[in-house]
Amino acid sequence: MATSDFDQNARPVVKPLLSRRDFLRYAGFVSGGLALAACSSATSNTPAAPGVTAATVPGATSSASLGKAVIAYAGGACEAPTFIAYEHGYFQREGLEVELVALEASTLKEALAAGKIDGLQQTADSIKAIEQGLGIRITSGLHKGCIRLVAGAATGIKSVADLKGKAVGVHVFGGLPQVLVQWALSDAGLDPLKDVTFKVFPPPQLEAAVAKGEVQAFSMYDPFPAIALNNKSVVQIFSTHDNAPYKDMYCCFVGIAQGVVEQQPAKAAAITLALQKAAYWVSQNQAEAAKIVVAKKYVPASEELLTSLLKLYDYVPNVAQGKAHFLRYAQVLKQVGVLEADTDPQKLADLAVATVTPEFVPSSAQTSNTTVAAFPAHLIPELNAASAQVTCGPEHAHAHTQSRFYCDLVEAV
Repeated sequence: MATSDFDQNARPVVKPLLSRRDFLRYAGFVSGGLALAACSSATSNTPAAPGVTAATVPGATSSASLGKAVIAYAGGACEAPTFIAYEHGYFQREGLEVELVALEASTLKEALAAGKIDGLQQTADSIKAIEQGLGIRITSGLHKGCIRLVAGAATGIKSVADLKGKAVGVHVFGGLPQVLVQWALSDAGLDPLKDVTFKVFPPPQLEAAVAKGEVQAFSMYDPFPAIALNNKSVVQIFSTHDNAPYKDMYCCFVGIAQGVVEQQPAKAAAITLALQKAAYWVSQNQAEAAKIVVAKKYVPASEELLTSLLKLYDYVPNVAQGKAHFLRYAQVLKQVGVLEADTDPQKLADLAVATVTPEFVPSSAQTSNTTVAAFPAHLIPELNAASAQVTCGPEHAHAHTQSRFYCDLVEAV
């Protein structure tokens, strides 16, 4: 799926012509040394989609040429804004010649910090890396909700407190799924560094690790917890779709290389604005976004499956809230002992979060995606699940607290 070959996913793009007037229009909105995107109109060669179209997405647009930008992705469904920004021409209309590349998720932070890529959809996994000096900057919150903590159905674990002395599977140390578990452990009065053992497995192997007893629970991005729940091999402990405070927190942000922010601020602004516009468009056009993403083979799923997944995410880009949530994550990591004792979370957030654009204010037509969408049960076999049945009787009431999402699976068959 992902590869380190930078040319594999590159597609030809049209290079906009640079004029002195356009350059000055773009560079004229400078605040604190950071250039902001200027205003002009542009059109896309991509056919207009129903609802909000590429042309009607609010926000400044630049016709200045800012040159090449390398944007990376790992192939997740929630990265739809990256794919739409490319395919709908949002990057191009911000003056960028974009090369889109697929990389392994575990290499993204290092590639961004090393300047091998210019930007991407970045998770909160970057906090510790930024504390350690990696050249990563956050320029906006992008979307919320895509992680679950589940425990083996036969383990007797029904709450975070029951995890004491147990092993929890994650896909990478320091990732957001682990951070959220540590946060929950701390809130439950447990030592997040000593009372639970974390073990790393490839995402497709997490359910099997529970079945073999190698771990008793796992925390991961959908769809892997959804598959396991559908198989009745696990019960849900919490999710970022349903449970406070996690459901109100951005999980993914716009990440830009520090060198780009400091040396090419107009490019940083353009990348950020393109992804914000694309996220807004996805929030209004999930089915059309899924059609484009599947047709271009960015994500190996059917249109119907991907549409259902996109409806789970709250795509409301915001700079100020992004910084506030980054700060909250940093405070949690300091609280649980992951950050250094002398690290000031506020100073870390001030360092990490760079304001390169004005606040993105969508039109009044945008509505926050707060409903829990049904995950079509008949599509589960496509993800190699053994069964398309979910039990939501009284005996499962505790395990499925606030999980209308899974009960909806049965109704969807």
